Amino acid sequence: MTSPARQLRVDVADVSLVVPTDAQLAVLARQAATPGAVLPEDQTHYVKWIDGRSPEVIEQQRIDRVRSNRDLTTGPGWTLDLAIVVGGRPVGLQSLSGFEQWPHRRVVGTTSWLIAPYQRRGLGTAARAGVLELAFANLRAEKAKSWALDENVASTSVSTQLGYRLIGAEVIIEHGRELTEQVYELSAEEWEKAAVRRRLKPVVTGAEPLAQALG
Repeated sequence: MTSPARQLRVDVADVSLVVPTDAQLAVLARQAATPGAVLPEDQTHYVKWIDGRSPEVIEQQRIDRVRSNRDLTTGPGWTLDLAIVVGGRPVGLQSLSGFEQWPHRRVVGTTSWLIAPYQRRGLGTAARAGVLELAFANLRAEKAKSWALDENVASTSVSTQLGYRLIGAEVIIEHGRELTEQVYELSAEEWEKAAVRRRLKPVVTGAEPLAQALG
């Protein structure tokens, strides 16, 4: 099946976002499964698909998840997985999701990860800015939401840099631990006027088939 996002490309600063090929996906899955490659061992509880799983399970689940998401039109909801490419090398994954009431409720969420050598260089902020531009300018999203554990400074920093507002908190239980998850929100109007958008200047090309497919 041909993906409606096959021609999509988003360029922001030093980052390009593209639908990963099978070869890129294999590289990304191996990277994600390498112990300590994405997060130190004492921080794996930040990410559900890493925490408590063996490298073999992580690698296979990453491949299966991205492949299962490639058909964006079956619903309910959809998730677009894009390789974060820097200098021609895939170094992480940026995902954009429309929730199950899409397109009647045009709210999106994002998740992402980068391998350690590419963290703390502004690349995660650039990647999320890219999918926000895609969501708001091309897919007619009305709001973007983000969830992060209150101790996950890297994720909350990206949200605040991009203009999200903290709108609440939720207590969740994972593996017997009680954790507090912060909830952030950004509207289309706020993104349109955001200084960070003018500074980063994300450029989206090839989005028309995707926009038509998602409605």
